[in-house]
Formats: sequence, structure tokens, C-alpha cells
Amino acid sequence: MEGTVVNTEPAHHWGWIRAAAEIGVKLENPEEAIEKIPNFSGGPDRPIIEQIYALLPESPKPSDEQISSFLKRKWVHYDQLVEEIDLRPRPGFFEVYGKLRGARLPITIGTAVELGKSMSLFRRSGLDKFFTLYDIVLLTDVKNPKPAPDCFLETARRMGIDPKEQLVFEDSPRGVKSGVAAGSPVIGVPVYDTETTKKRLLDAGACQIFTDWRQINVDKLLASF
Repeated sequence: MEGTVVNTEPAHHWGWIRAAAEIGVKLENPEEAIEKIPNFSGGPDRPIIEQIYALLPESPKPSDEQISSFLKRKWVHYDQLVEEIDLRPRPGFFEVYGKLRGARLPITIGTAVELGKSMSLFRRSGLDKFFTLYDIVLLTDVKNPKPAPDCFLETARRMGIDPKEQLVFEDSPRGVKSGVAAGSPVIGVPVYDTETTKKRLLDAGACQIFTDWRQINVDKLLASF
């Protein structure tokens, strides 16, 4: 849901950037952060924080206490920022969704977010008018988070299909790896249209990249699988 369908990345990314500034790491924008921090898009959290600390002159390794403190500050900034951004689904998503539904295909959402934050996004984005709670696999619904395959094994199970018959759309390398590990073909739909972003998705195993849902021709896409 986050990033791929609803663009919450500005809140996440500027949250990291503002928290980084508090420890003396200056990053001008998310594009610069993506270039310098390999895990910046999609996490997980600990490597992001360690890679931010590595940008300090001494390149120190943060303690568990420093990591916990940094993460709390990031979420403070995120909670402030997410209230200010447009949480409607990315342009073209509902058109693709409608055509897939028109083809009588089941659709689920697999998110790496816990219940509280997911439900707020679910309602504010308007997705609650199109999906039931059963259609959303939350972080708390699986044993192991992405990049483990658990999330997309569960989405396939809920749709009653083999994971190999499931087409996954993902915006982060970690999410792509999760879909590939489940045995599903994965389409990359990154938020940022940069060569670094696209290369990391392809390296993670994405078979095609679309930087905008409006680029997707559903008939051609389905025919290719």
C-alpha cells in the first residue's frame, strides 16, 4: 500500500532526512539520500540508520540506544508530515484496478505496516471503499517481514491461487525480493524516476518497471504473463 499505491514516501523520506540532520548528517533531498543510502527506499530501519551514521566524519556504528532514539525521532517527523500530504492513490492506479477487476481477477494488498498506521492510510486514501480488511495482509499477519516471502505467500493464499500465478506490484527493492522469494513475477512501480531507483528494482528481480501507473497497458501486461 505505502509507496506503490499511496505515495507516503515523502513523509517517510523527509522524516529520515530531518532525523539525520539532528545528528549532523545533511541530505538535500530524497534523491540524494537514495544515492548515498542503499536501503533508503524500503528499509529495513536498522540498516538505514547505520548507513546514515556511516556518513558522519568518523563513520561510527550506532548503539542500540542510538538506533532506538533515531527511529523515534524519524516517526515523530513522519507523523507530522503525513498529515500534510495528499494520500489519494497515485494517478492511474484506479484505472488499472478497474481493468483488473473487469477481467475478474482477485486483488489483495500486502503492506509492511502495522494495523494502526495502515488503517489510517486505508481510510484517508479512500481504499476502504474498494477493499475489505481481509484483502489486506498486514505486518502483524505474517511471521517474517519483507524481504521474506511470507507477505506474498499470504496474499496468494487469501486469493486462493498459487503464488506463481500472482502478479506483484512493488516500489522498493525489499518488496521486490519478497515477491520473487514467494515465486511471483514482480512489476516495479517506483515513486522516484531515477536510474539508481530503477536499477535497484531490476537487481532485486523486477521483470518490468513502470514509473507511473498510467504507463501500464493492462491487456498487454496480462498477455505477457
